[in-house]
Amino acid sequence: MKTKLEVLNKQELDVIYSTALYILSHVGSNIEDDEIIKLLKDTGCEVGPNKIVYYPEWLIEDCLKSSPKTITLSGRDPAKDMVIGNQTYPYILSHVLMGYFDGLTNTYRNITKKDVQDFLTISDYLNTINGVWILTMMPEFKQMYMYCDYEMGIRHTTKPVCLSNFEPVSVPPAYELAAAMAGGEDELRKRPLTVAFCEVSPLTWNKYACAMLKATAKWGIQPVVTVETPMGDTGPITFAGNIAQKIAELLSGLVIVQLLKKGIPSFFVAPHETFDMKTAQVNLAGRGDFIYGAAMGQVEEYLGIPIITPVSPDSKLLDMQECYELAYSLLPQILGGSKAVVVHSLDTTRAINNELLLLLDEMVISAQRMLDGIDVNPDTLAVDVIKEVCNKIENDRRTGHFLDQRHTLKWYEREHRPRKDSVIDKHRRERWMELGSKSFIQRANERVQEILRSHKPEPLPKELETKIAGIHKKYQIPTI
Repeated sequence: MKTKLEVLNKQELDVIYSTALYILSHVGSNIEDDEIIKLLKDTGCEVGPNKIVYYPEWLIEDCLKSSPKTITLSGRDPAKDMVIGNQTYPYILSHVLMGYFDGLTNTYRNITKKDVQDFLTISDYLNTINGVWILTMMPEFKQMYMYCDYEMGIRHTTKPVCLSNFEPVSVPPAYELAAAMAGGEDELRKRPLTVAFCEVSPLTWNKYACAMLKATAKWGIQPVVTVETPMGDTGPITFAGNIAQKIAELLSGLVIVQLLKKGIPSFFVAPHETFDMKTAQVNLAGRGDFIYGAAMGQVEEYLGIPIITPVSPDSKLLDMQECYELAYSLLPQILGGSKAVVVHSLDTTRAINNELLLLLDEMVISAQRMLDGIDVNPDTLAVDVIKEVCNKIENDRRTGHFLDQRHTLKWYEREHRPRKDSVIDKHRRERWMELGSKSFIQRANERVQEILRSHKPEPLPKELETKIAGIHKKYQIPTI
């Protein structure tokens, strides 16, 4: 039996969805762009005072139908593309952030290009990580940081690369690089560039977000609409109300995207956040966020549109809190049916850490095993094997064991997923002490150094390097 975690039944999902439709038709969204307002009005929306737009249900349903049900995230290697929608296991994306945490010294620093290179190289090596997301905002990159992030991404991993952007000016050079890498604009349309940007809660599309909506439509870039509704802050404190508002915000973005460019592949990021009334901080890994994460997989399946859910520990250190928050954020989403999960490292999306990638690697393998459930059939019930072992008797005492059984050899790896290169210690204490009494962080750091010494992502082709040089000259981008 396959494992599945459900926190909402069909009737409850129906009620939440109906509430979201009511919000869109009676509360509407505030849109700070006259061109988009006109487009919505000409299509059948009502426009009230203060640039509030009200959406009819038929338009929402029509745009849901025209929005692709699967999306493809692409990088250099087409064989590693992520086709989100029908895969067996949820895809996992690591996320490059704006800071780096050194787990051996417990210190933070601003992220460097070397930090990014190493993090991407390890992500490229680990089979459990399917793609990378990058947002560094390095000061030296200025307004072209999205382009620079993209170039660093494709240089150091052949897996899919997603980007975040708050500066539309960096879209054209990134598009040119993506087209050069894909082999031309026609090929790029099949495997498009993917860029994320944020809507503003509650139910607002500000000038920046509208500019990004129009830029992605113009360039044929796959948009990732992110909606953030921290519970008790810019969204209701209750789960049902907050999910209803989030769905309304997602659908408002979907309508605009489909009207700007009908049929364009797009997907959504739905962070789960809570305003902590004690600390006055928005937390991303509170108890409420864990159950919210489980619900979003069901929402994704109900709506039939791709939604990526984040895992974002609040812990500032690689400590017990970090492990707790990472596990309790990751498991509900994987078991709840999410198709893709992007993992931030620590400190509420402020910093990355290389060693944590190895802990994530172990957790994903364990979660996948949980997702597979338990097979019950004549072979797994092992009656014949039990008989054979139990029939070995000497001096009126059973002496058989399962260590020498072919059945054990056959099923051990399938059932328990052992690995030779694991950094998880399973030795007896005496052997652990002989090996240096090392902590997980120390062992993980040694493994990180091994990976960085031995794994080199495939270099860029010479013709692509020539294209990149031309882009640098055209847009006055410094060498990365």
